[in-house]
Amino acid sequence: MTERRSDHVTRKRVAEMSPEEMRHALLVSDKTELPNRRSFDEGEASPWVAMSDVNGLKALNDQFGYAAGDTLIRRFAEVLVSVGLDAYHDKGDEFLCKGQTFEELANKLSKAQGILRQQPFPVLGVDGGRITTIPGADFCFGIGPDVKEAEVRLKHQKELRKASR
Repeated sequence: MTERRSDHVTRKRVAEMSPEEMRHALLVSDKTELPNRRSFDEGEASPWVAMSDVNGLKALNDQFGYAAGDTLIRRFAEVLVSVGLDAYHDKGDEFLCKGQTFEELANKLSKAQGILRQQPFPVLGVDGGRITTIPGADFCFGIGPDVKEAEVRLKHQKELRKASR
């Protein structure tokens, strides 16, 4: 029978982790250092949930490389936390936030949009040596009583954004 677990280096590293390191690896996004989707799902429920998605990440990755996209994702995570959101990194450029009221989430996410749009950030170009300053970035979000509804509203916002271009 063939061994299905062939990544022995990763298995060894995991086996040597302390319980705290294991918990961190399971519940925290290595890209953003925010709690991850598993942490969101296992955490306390909230009356309202927001889902957000960075606009133009593919174009940024295509123009400047994946390192630039990763910089933007980390920057977005920092902005979400800076406005007081209970934020979680879902996957890729998608984030989840928990809130007690619709208004709380809408206000904090709108504030985060303003910050992200107006604060330039440097990225290293594809050539590896040239630093380019991106003038800002934007994101869409949807808010609902659960993740499914927040996702539906996010998709609606993205469609409105496409239609207005």
